[in-house]
Amino acid sequence: MARIDPVDPMDLPAEKRDLLDTLSKTPAAEDAVDHPLEGGTLNVYRTLGRNLGVLEGFRAYGSVVWNESGLTPHERETVILATSYYAGSAYEWHQHVRVALDEGMDPEHILAISGEESDRLDEPFDTLVAYVEAFVEDDVDDALHARLVDHYDEETIVGIGALSGCYLGLARLLSSLDVEFESEFVGWGLERLELDG
Repeated sequence: MARIDPVDPMDLPAEKRDLLDTLSKTPAAEDAVDHPLEGGTLNVYRTLGRNLGVLEGFRAYGSVVWNESGLTPHERETVILATSYYAGSAYEWHQHVRVALDEGMDPEHILAISGEESDRLDEPFDTLVAYVEAFVEDDVDDALHARLVDHYDEETIVGIGALSGCYLGLARLLSSLDVEFESEFVGWGLERLELDG
């Protein structure tokens, strides 16, 4: 059970209510994978809405790391999903499975992030997952950094760390406040995901 009740949208000023909605409402790619997961008003933002200044600041920062990391949408979602997985954040995983599918990411790619088979991923995705695992565990070494440098410039590497760090911090907040899902958890192995076709 949630330790802080999410704010009722009607308790916020009308011009602030859109802060409670997902950043990704519609599929961005024409080849997006059809799925039953939905976005809408999210409990993560409704919980942060108990402190409107924090919600506004978090949304502003989240938008920057989302859009300015230097990554493609698939790379961005790989970083966020890997962060969620290694931080044990089921809530973030659930939300970003939806976003990744909306961006046209193959479910097999998502499954490779969540298992022992990240080596099934092509470069640079395999390196991104390895880097994020070490980042979450505070164990990035020179060799792993050098692997990342083989694929990304310094500006993008800063973006990768900022993106993963944002979602790692959010994972800890979600856990500490026991923020509840809006719908049934999709599962680490996508067990609840029924894809058409």
